[in-house]
This record gives sequence, C-alpha cells and structure tokens, in this order.
Amino acid sequence: MDSHCIPFTDIPHSTRLFIDYLYNFSRVADFYPHPPFADGSLAPVKVEPLEPARRQAVADVLAVQNGAFGGDEITQENIRLLRDGGAVAVVTGQQAGLFGGPAYSVYKAMTAIRLAERLTSAGTRAVPVFWLASEDHDVAEVNHTEFLDAARHPLALRDASHSGTDVPVGQIFFDRTIEELRARAAALWPQELAEEGRELLSGYAPGNSYAQAFGCLMQRLFAGRGLVVLDPGHEALHALSRPLLRRALEEAAGLRELIRQRDRALDKAGYHVQVRLRENATLLFALVDGHRVPVRRRGRGFLLEGRGERSAQELLDWLEREPECFSANVLLRPLVQDSLLPTAAYVAGPAEVAYFAQASALYDKLLGRMPVIVPRASLTLVEPAVGRLLKRYRLGLPDLFRGKSSVRGRLGERHLPPRLLRRLEASEAKIEKLLGDTAGELRRLDPTLGGAAETSRRKMLYQFAKLRGKAARAQAARTEVVERHLDSLYHSLYPERALQERRLNFLSFAARHGRELVARLFEQASFPCRDHQVFFL
Repeated sequence: MDSHCIPFTDIPHSTRLFIDYLYNFSRVADFYPHPPFADGSLAPVKVEPLEPARRQAVADVLAVQNGAFGGDEITQENIRLLRDGGAVAVVTGQQAGLFGGPAYSVYKAMTAIRLAERLTSAGTRAVPVFWLASEDHDVAEVNHTEFLDAARHPLALRDASHSGTDVPVGQIFFDRTIEELRARAAALWPQELAEEGRELLSGYAPGNSYAQAFGCLMQRLFAGRGLVVLDPGHEALHALSRPLLRRALEEAAGLRELIRQRDRALDKAGYHVQVRLRENATLLFALVDGHRVPVRRRGRGFLLEGRGERSAQELLDWLEREPECFSANVLLRPLVQDSLLPTAAYVAGPAEVAYFAQASALYDKLLGRMPVIVPRASLTLVEPAVGRLLKRYRLGLPDLFRGKSSVRGRLGERHLPPRLLRRLEASEAKIEKLLGDTAGELRRLDPTLGGAAETSRRKMLYQFAKLRGKAARAQAARTEVVERHLDSLYHSLYPERALQERRLNFLSFAARHGRELVARLFEQASFPCRDHQVFFL
C-alpha cells in the first residue's frame, strides 16, 4: 500500500480555525500577520539580528546546555551562527514528556530541522531550535507515556518519582524508580538493536531532571542534524527576559484588555478561543516556595494565588532581584522566546496555532514583530503487519474514524462462511438488477415515476446492506480473530479515538525499525505539510 495524505477536513475534532489556517488563510488573516505558505513554500519573515550582547549571552547558555545534552559539533556550529548573528532561528517546542512524550514532539523537531535546511538552501541561513517547556508545572501531563509492545498491545508507563503539584517540571528529578521504567522501555528493542535503545534512553537516570533527560534524548535521536535544544529555566535567560516580564507586570491591565478584544473578535468570526483568561489575570506566574502560582491583579496591586497580596512595587522589586522566580503563561511564552532568539518561523501544533491567534495581539504591542507560524508535520506510521490487515480488509485510516462497530462489521464480513457470503453478494446483485429493470419499465410507462423508483431502489439496497452488516457483526461476535485484529488496528492507528501521534511514543516505532527510521522519514515524508500523512513502513 502506498503512503498518502488525508486533509484535516476529514480528520475528526479538527477545529474550524485550524482548517481555515491551513486551507483558507484569507479567512483568518486578521489574526496572523503572515501566511504559513506562499506559492507552495514557506515565506520567511526577515529578522533583524539581536544586539550582540544578547546574542552572546544566549549563545553562552546554549553552548553549555547542549554540551550537557550531548550535542555534537554540528550543533555547536549552529550555536556559533546564532552568536555571530549569521543565522535566523526556526523554533519549535514541547513539554518534556517521559521518554519524549507523544510522537508529535519528534515530528515537531523534524519539521523545524527540515524547514531550517530548506531556508538555508534558499539563501537564508537558519538554525533549528527546540524550546523545552521546562517551566510548565502540569506534572500529570508529562509523567506518563504509552508504547506498543511487540504484539501491538498498549504498554503504559508512568513515573511516580514526584507526586506534588505546581512544581516546574524542569525542577523535578528522577529517583531510582526510573530505572525500572527505563528497563521496561528498553526491553522493546530486539537483541540486535539493544545497545541503540540503551543509548537513546540513557538520559532517563536517577538525579536527572525531566528537561535534562528530554534534551539528551533529542540530541541522540537527531545526532548530526544540528538541532539546538534550549532550556529556558537558566537564570541568565530569565535575566535577559526581565524587561519583557516587567512590561507584562506594569501593563497588566492593558494587555488583558488586548486579549479580551482579540477573544471577542475570534468569537465574532466564529472561531474558538483556545485560552480563556480570568478577568483579573496577568500573563505571569511566580515561583513561591517551589510552587508556580498565577499572578493576578487585585486593585492597584497583585494577588499570588494562595500566597497573599503584594503591591505592584513589591513585585517589580522582586522581579528586579530574582527574575528566575517569574515565568510567562502560554500566551506570553512565545514572546519571551522571540526576545531571546532571531525567530523567523515557529513550528506549531493545532492547539498552538490557536494560541497564536490570541498572542498576535501581544506581539504587536510588545515586540513589533512576529514569526511565521508553520504547522508541524502530522503522521500516522503504519507498520507492515498492520498494513497487511488494512489491505486484507480493504480499510483505510478514515474507516477507523467511523467507530469500532462499523469496522467490526467490515472485518466480520470477511470472516463470513464463504457459501453465505457468495449468496449475499449474489442476492444483492439480483436485487440491483431487478430494481434497475423495473425502474426502466416504470419510466417508459410514466417518466415521473423514475424518481420514486430510484428512491425505492436506494431504500431496499440500504435495508439489504443492513442485513448483511448484521450478519457480519453476528459472525464477528463469534470469531475471536476479528476482535484481535480490530484491537490491533485501533491500538496501532487510532488509539483511544485519537490520532496515533497524540497517544503513542515515537520510540515504539524506533525500537522495531531502528534509528534509521528518522532518516527514512526525513527522506520520504513531507516537512512541513498541510495534510495528515499516512506513512507505510
């Protein structure tokens, strides 16, 4: 079976905003300053180099961090390009999920790498940068992941080394329980690839943080590709972000009003608002006693949720002394990123595309520039055994979107007793012929009866198809192999009624197909791409 694309208009749960962004950009142009594509290729934003002192300071941090992550000389050369002002950045980012988290984290990095290569080939030197969301405090979103074992059964892994809440994930360190989880993940690699698996997972060790482990994995997975990984939790980066964070405090009420106006515009245009801010919200969090808490406005001062009130001056003085105690919310975060990097393009998932529809109002006010927002590549990987099932039952991924009951009928039909199946097919053909002949006679008698005859034909064939489907489902209920194949298809391709990339870990596939799977995807898949790609391995 050949790899192919499915437009997002055919993908369940795709939002109208995302679909219009991909296929009808003129409808959303009020919310984004740049289209994601122009004449089939990226239209990069021209970015003025950042001031030398800022470039130097950021590059110093990146050199140390990527050295610790295991970045190679190509990565260090890209950092030198950022230091010298000789390159723009193509940025993407994601939470530091366990063992890399959902597969789309890898596809984000691949899209950024390929996009940077394309820009460089076209004459604009570009560096791919992966921004680790290490300041995010939703531990429950990153402490688990799901693999498929060799029999394509789900294997859920969850880290229990930290049970607290509101703690930035970059400050959570693995205890010795990570060794058992790492061993269970490493067991997925066959003997001939066992060493490769151990190397990829080696960052997940006691004493390492989620951010450190994730950075090591990305550098090992993309060795030789020049990927630069950035952990924003470094004190020097917080110090460089201080002017922007200060404005977020000083202009909190006005910035909240900008977001309110943008939300109303999105609502009026018929689009959803991805982030609903409270009436008294600011764009900042503060770190208090190790917990990351929202900063809210109260009168002329501020309220640290659950931690009491502070005057505006107290917060500003605190920010001046300890900028590392402050961080941006989801709408301000990309502006912090782009104040540190010469970002020409940001590679975003569907939810992030929606964030930027709101955040663009902040860009106008605080930075005066905004990168192109490029949709990340979206892929479903079909392994050979699963591909054979699809071929055997004449199914495609869209068939799975219709639900298990429908697919179970398709599978059961192939397992009907051959004699019964032949009779059903022959009977359906006879009914079709009989109704067709009858319709012809009726039209000759009275042309106005043609429509009634056609309606009757459709209804009778529909009822016969229902009978055939019921027979197939009855057979399926009696056939264990049908349920096994059904589970295999759904676990592999559409787990929990979601795209594979949103549930399954990419290492599930790398374990069985080797690290060269990355090279194969780079060579044969499209990065970026408007549509969802179904890729047969």
